[in-house]
Amino acid sequence: MKRPLIPHLAQQYQDDLVAFLQALVQIPSVNGRDDETAVSQRIIQQAHQLGFAAELVAKDPKRANAIVRWGQGPRKFAIIGHVDTVAEGPADHWSVPPFGGVVVPADGPNGRLYGRGTSDNKAGIAIGLYTLALLRDHGLVDPNDVELIVAGVVDEESGATSTLGVRHLLDTGHFDGVEGAIYAYASDIVCVGHRGLLRLELTARGQAIHSGLPAWSQKKKGVNAVTGLAAALLALEELNIPAPPHPAFDHLGCTITPGTLIQGGTFVSIVPDLATAAVDIRLMPGQAVEGVLTAVQATLDHIAAQRPGLTLTATVTTSFPGAAIPSDHPLAQIAQRHARTVTGAEWPIVGAGPGNEGYMLIGAGIPTLCGFGPSGDNAHAPDEWVDLTSLHQTVAIFSGIICDYLH
Repeated sequence: MKRPLIPHLAQQYQDDLVAFLQALVQIPSVNGRDDETAVSQRIIQQAHQLGFAAELVAKDPKRANAIVRWGQGPRKFAIIGHVDTVAEGPADHWSVPPFGGVVVPADGPNGRLYGRGTSDNKAGIAIGLYTLALLRDHGLVDPNDVELIVAGVVDEESGATSTLGVRHLLDTGHFDGVEGAIYAYASDIVCVGHRGLLRLELTARGQAIHSGLPAWSQKKKGVNAVTGLAAALLALEELNIPAPPHPAFDHLGCTITPGTLIQGGTFVSIVPDLATAAVDIRLMPGQAVEGVLTAVQATLDHIAAQRPGLTLTATVTTSFPGAAIPSDHPLAQIAQRHARTVTGAEWPIVGAGPGNEGYMLIGAGIPTLCGFGPSGDNAHAPDEWVDLTSLHQTVAIFSGIICDYLH
């Protein structure tokens, strides 16, 4: 069968694909609030309806991953998406119910499907399942030559360091022998990697005293932990930490965002003796965490030295490295070619600013596109959406990639 027919063939799955994605969105799976197993069970149900082998794989039975397989050949490829989402926030910030899976406009080919998890990341799972259907139904690959996997994984939104999802599947051999993978986020780039993440909790300790006492007025007693912490956050905001260059990340660098969360004080008339703040640091591929921590601690020591009685400490709460495959890797080049063919647009081969679990796959020796998929926006924001037309287009793109990459 001629490859140019793939985009046309993909359109026949559009209605079922949209309905399945709506069903996934309508099952809330907010990380830390809702167990993901209900979504994974719905994926298994759809896979069985399509005639694929599928199973739940769980380290925690309440938070089960869904694994769908087709083929029994030696050449293996995986399409991965996470089934958990961030919280929806206030419902009145949305123009539609956040878990309604509403299509706007309701008719016509150019609508959008709205709902929490559409672009991040349930559309990727739905697309993966119907990519398998297209390849099987039209004989585009031989199941005796390939094994194709679609994985709906849990607990990514906890900070991309979970042992329950991708890490568990790697450790238990479910991705053994996989030669290439797509972590299927909504995108308009061929994403060859992502920056790393280092999150810190800063703790400032001072000395409490009644704010009306003479000893405070005369600066004989009391150390304000809140203003000490504020000084540290402002200093970190100005800190410039050099990072190794990377050709796919020349639009990015090491970014420090201090004070994304702040707490401090106990009562309005008490000089606060304790304050904490979160600091979000994005690391370039190849950047050592140790060097960043040394620079941060030197800054904290400098601020503390200017404020006698103040102590400032930094505790690591999340850490994972940046990772990337080469821009000229065959997976990236093939993906760019098929994206151009199907959409008519030139998708740049670059790295992503936000991180995900792609580093686990790349670290395991699996070349991975760490965010590549349909058109969508507003992930982690109200009115998250995915473009309807891009759903079947992405099925065509993924099918073409797999055909060529495993050829």
